[in-house]
Amino acid sequence: MTSKILVFGSPRGSNLKPALSKASQIHNSPAGPFDAFFLLGDVLSSSTPREVIDELVDGKLEAPALPTYFYIDSDSTKVPGTIRRLIDSSNNGRICENLTCLGSSGVISISNGIKLAGAGPSCSVFELEKLKVQKGIDILFTDHWPEHIDLLSSSADKIDTVKKVEKDEKITELGLIFQPRYHFVPGPVFWERETFKNEGFINASGSGGERPTRFISLAPFANADKQKWFYAFNIAVPFTPTVLPANATPNPYLEGSKIKAAQTSVEKKEEERDWIYGNGSGVKRRYEGDGSFKRSRRERGNARQPRPRSERKPVDPSTCFFCLSNPQLAQHFIVSIGEESYVTTAKGPLPTSASHRLGCPAHVLIIPLSHSPTLASITDSATRKNTIAEMVKYRRCVATMLAQHGYTAVAFEISRHNGIHFHVQVIPVPDSKLAEVQREFENAAKTNGYTIIEKDEEDENGDSGNEEDFFKVYLGGKKILYISLPPEVRFDLQFGRKVLATILDLPERSDWKSCVQDEKDEIHDAEQFKTLFKVYDFSLQE
Repeated sequence: MTSKILVFGSPRGSNLKPALSKASQIHNSPAGPFDAFFLLGDVLSSSTPREVIDELVDGKLEAPALPTYFYIDSDSTKVPGTIRRLIDSSNNGRICENLTCLGSSGVISISNGIKLAGAGPSCSVFELEKLKVQKGIDILFTDHWPEHIDLLSSSADKIDTVKKVEKDEKITELGLIFQPRYHFVPGPVFWERETFKNEGFINASGSGGERPTRFISLAPFANADKQKWFYAFNIAVPFTPTVLPANATPNPYLEGSKIKAAQTSVEKKEEERDWIYGNGSGVKRRYEGDGSFKRSRRERGNARQPRPRSERKPVDPSTCFFCLSNPQLAQHFIVSIGEESYVTTAKGPLPTSASHRLGCPAHVLIIPLSHSPTLASITDSATRKNTIAEMVKYRRCVATMLAQHGYTAVAFEISRHNGIHFHVQVIPVPDSKLAEVQREFENAAKTNGYTIIEKDEEDENGDSGNEEDFFKVYLGGKKILYISLPPEVRFDLQFGRKVLATILDLPERSDWKSCVQDEKDEIHDAEQFKTLFKVYDFSLQE
């Protein structure tokens, strides 16, 4: 079904009434009628006339005779208290007939099932994380421009303002995740970017198709420069693939990710060169016996001279949080100990006991007894082989247990030669969400500029080989996703957890440090997991 949508640029607070009046006029003209109307940017703020606020409070403000929507600044200092209280006490943001405030961010479905998402002026990082778990977004409204949107665009090169507008990488992430058909922003100028492609789009029915995005910046309402400030269009759902315009471009966000990854690599190399040789001086610093490089007095006096990174103190088994020989080890997390590895419940688990029906988070770590940054770095070949085999056995036993309750054990590991103590994390994912896992990891990898490939799980009952630097996700069965991590690649150590937090609709739990429990709850969760795992735990079998 097709709907007709009308969008205005920012009324800048002071022009709300004229904007509503103009929308009503267009709605009743031969160009109408429309099914929905959206106002971008600064709609209600400290610059809104007092009489307009009074009319809103008294319920006398006349909105167009069609559903009208807008987002508001989450910064309470920028919105009059009377308006904030009116919105808070309203019925789902409906502050008068046909006028609805969607808060500072959120998702709604409008006529004919069209789904839209928006992020207002001061949308918090937490709100953005909550948005990321949404699916099937047709129209995206944001107050900030996405980073890299001007790449690959010949029209952007002709408008200086487009290049100068401040852009936000967090909005780029939304664009990559949602792949919206339309993305509107309030801008100082009108700019309709060339349509760009979203490769790998999968719609709600599971079928594919190259879905394009149209990005449009609308100038402020009724601006003196007579830049275009309104946009009217038709949109139909469900989406069906169409022939793209001749001037369509590749996805600028993916191109930006490639550029950023390349720049990061160069910057790291330069940083390492400066650390060793000085900032362009060509003079090597004096080598110290402890493996550090000491800066000369001349270098210390140069304020622009980059300082070397603080040396990370060596971690040995007595101080490693994953070594059983550490006297400070929190032993109440341990749920099983084998001959070469052991299993613990996670500190700050991603799921909670309330997240699913297992009675505990069931987020566990499988950890080798050997204090090694990678499995390949375990020097004794027999120990290495037995450790790999036992860790695989533990992972598969946990997977068998979770499968009995309708969950798939999604596991991931980060292996880096400069790490501290290798381990594997296993997190239960409901079978109903398993189809999302590979797609979300692939999308997140593109967003971060990582190259991810699909592999068949190798025979891990043997030697793992000499490769040390990689990230792996085990999807169940024999399928894994793999990212090679050369030394120059900076990798987010929370990457796996963040992606699974999105899939599990738990974006607020993407950082383990914000999920730490009381010791009483930690003990309860470990004991509950032991109970569930008991019949599958080979270490208990005689």
